[in-house]
Amino acid sequence: MAKSGRQELPKTGAEKGNDEARKFSWKNWGALGKMGSYLRPHAWGYALGILIISASGILTLLVTRLWGQLGGVGTMGDGPAQVESPMQALNIDMTNLTSIGWTILIVLFVQATLSFARVVLFARMTEDMMRDMRSDAFEAIVRMPMRFFDTRRVGDLNSRVSADITAIQDIFTTTMAELLRQVIIIIGGILALLYFSVTLTLLMLATLPVMIIAAILFGRFIRKLSKRTQDQVAESNTIVQETLTGIISVKSFANEALELVRYGTSIRDIRTLALKGAIWRGAFASFIILFIFGAITLVIFKGADLMASGGLESEHFFTFLLMTGLVAGSIGGIAAQFSALQKGLGAIESLMELMDEPQEPVDTRSESLTKLKLAGRVQFKNVHFHYPNREDINVLKGIDLDIAPGERIALVGPSGAGKSTMASLLLRFHDPVSGDILIDGQSLASFPLTAYRKRVAFVPQEVILFGGDIRSNIAYGKPDATENEIMDAAEKANAKEFIDSFPEGFDTLVGERGVQLSGGQRQRIAIARAILRNPDILILDEATSALDSTSELEVQKALDVLMQGRSSLIIAHRLSTIRSADRIAVIADGTIQEWGNHEDLMAAQGPYFRLVENQEIGLA
Repeated sequence: MAKSGRQELPKTGAEKGNDEARKFSWKNWGALGKMGSYLRPHAWGYALGILIISASGILTLLVTRLWGQLGGVGTMGDGPAQVESPMQALNIDMTNLTSIGWTILIVLFVQATLSFARVVLFARMTEDMMRDMRSDAFEAIVRMPMRFFDTRRVGDLNSRVSADITAIQDIFTTTMAELLRQVIIIIGGILALLYFSVTLTLLMLATLPVMIIAAILFGRFIRKLSKRTQDQVAESNTIVQETLTGIISVKSFANEALELVRYGTSIRDIRTLALKGAIWRGAFASFIILFIFGAITLVIFKGADLMASGGLESEHFFTFLLMTGLVAGSIGGIAAQFSALQKGLGAIESLMELMDEPQEPVDTRSESLTKLKLAGRVQFKNVHFHYPNREDINVLKGIDLDIAPGERIALVGPSGAGKSTMASLLLRFHDPVSGDILIDGQSLASFPLTAYRKRVAFVPQEVILFGGDIRSNIAYGKPDATENEIMDAAEKANAKEFIDSFPEGFDTLVGERGVQLSGGQRQRIAIARAILRNPDILILDEATSALDSTSELEVQKALDVLMQGRSSLIIAHRLSTIRSADRIAVIADGTIQEWGNHEDLMAAQGPYFRLVENQEIGLA
């Protein structure tokens, strides 16, 4: 298999678990039990559906029998014939072609009506279930703590909400119904075949073990080739995704040819594997055709011999042939239905595992979110922290920090020192490994999480906007904001001027992740969002880093107004931003190295002085 040229990321625990859940395993049948809350409201509906399926299967066998009778009577002409007892209950003249034909039409009409009712019934119940399941799955993902997202890929989570639920939907819409119908046809068909001719039935059944063994051996090898092909297709898709995501780097380094070679190598491997799989599928199809038609020929030969000797009536022989084809088709189709069922059961197991993950206590009741009001005193007490997936690297090592209500604290230091991690802890994206964070003298962990975060505004270094318009992106800070409040926030963030320059103004679509706007424009919209929030605690993570000097000056004025009376944690590398802080904390190697205002720290000629001298803190 061709290598992509980039190191492949190791699979996360969730992805490994997802792969395992999709493999055949008898334990996956237990996954249906986890669907109880979704199945219970529709229990009577599914019971009715099973009755309809059973009736439909029986009617299929009846139609096959009547077809056989129609062919048998047609070959010997209308005349007296011995009518077998199972058909006497229908009170049908089994020697009259017209009577048999009308009976077939009536049975087909009833069967068509039942099939329509079953499809609509199952579709309605399943769509109701999938609506609830999609809602619950998305809610579960949104409620997950940030440590959950540190070890999961977005593609895997998206698969849970889309591909997994689609597979589950297929189970309850068609797979289980078809599986049950085919089982009824197989059992009922074999019993009927035994009634017509034990000799021919045993001869037909004798061919099944050979077919089953061949299907298992061929199928196992073909599935492996198919899995390898799908893996290679996934790798080629990854190359496309990486290339298009990083198209700026591709173009700037003039590496179009390199990406074409990588993709070309990958798709050639796909072709090789696909052709190999096609050869084996063709060989399997040829074997099945040869064997099945050979077996049918043998059955016909034996049946003709029995008819010639008077041991089998013609209508029974016609029925036997038709029903044999029906049973054989059901046996051939049941493997595909069983495979689809296993895939769906694996998807259920995977999705239920996701929903069982520990979630944050998110409160969506608006009345409970307006009661909390913070004075804004923030204290870090001997805080230690490492990320869940990097336990060997201590990011914070005994941080002590005290921010008075309304005070502005700037955090400076080299990249990787732990500044953004402190902001993350203050937002409760993570909790300290040891130590504590106090808000107004109360442990941060004791506050209602949603209500607390509603009192905090965060402007990150890398702003990612939603794909709607500018108005909705600003209003994300306060969804019920009025038009005047949105415009006022935009003006204070120095964003209204460039917004008004667009033909659509506030209705301008920003594109996926805000790609239609420049970095500085995205950042000013994020600042407007924070201004609209009117928070008690403000966190600015390089909030002015993408602005030119003129825009930064205007935005800094807006931030100065915003920070009045609010506790503010400012992460910055620009001296103009840092100087406005009441105090500055120099962070290095996970500890606070120095503490004071700009003038005192410069006079001390310590770590802060060296950062300025080495221009690690920009003078602009």
